[in-house]
Amino acid sequence: MQDHQSGKTSWSFKQDGTRVTEVDFLIEDKLREQITSAYPNHGISGEEREPINPNADFVWVLDPIDGTFGFSKGVPLFGNLIGLTYKGRPMYGFLRLPMINDTWISGDCKQSIINGKSLNPKAFSGMKDSLILTTDQQTIINSPINKYWQKAITLGAIARTWGDCYGYYLLCLGEADLMVDTGLKPYDILPLIPILLGAGMRIEQLGDEENFSDIMAGKKEIFDAII
Repeated sequence: MQDHQSGKTSWSFKQDGTRVTEVDFLIEDKLREQITSAYPNHGISGEEREPINPNADFVWVLDPIDGTFGFSKGVPLFGNLIGLTYKGRPMYGFLRLPMINDTWISGDCKQSIINGKSLNPKAFSGMKDSLILTTDQQTIINSPINKYWQKAITLGAIARTWGDCYGYYLLCLGEADLMVDTGLKPYDILPLIPILLGAGMRIEQLGDEENFSDIMAGKKEIFDAII
């Protein structure tokens, strides 16, 4: 792979055309080392390395830098994602935003905490000026999600692309009302599912497979309005 330079961050293209940096590898290798030491019988599935014991009951899902494209451009809205699944079901998730006051959120599907304190998202205040988010509007135009996205806009929602894990962070706080994504890989979304559910968000899967690759997540009231 050819190395490129953006500011002080060097990056390369992976086979799927996405970017990867040396920091991605360093973070994932460190996480794998710690997990293997503490839980030698658990499996590990990460974005940058080959799976370890993928058929184990407990499998850790790692995205060392969620938002690598933005990270390589100097955008500070990237994060670290760590998830734990049991027999394929997401049961625990952790999100850290190192450049957003080193904030972290974790959840177990029943409750979520932020920086060690109970998370209490802001309530829905109506469709007018509600905030809906996606990582990339171009990817949802031809997806099953687009009709709901457009419906929300016609009802007065403000659309922005503060995406990747930062968008889900805003949703968990209640600052955003809906986050939609398509074409997600397991490490992009599985660590976030327990946090979103713990924050009281509703999650709808679209598409042919129930693997969270095409989802809408948000407050119950906005689903009532657009579906």
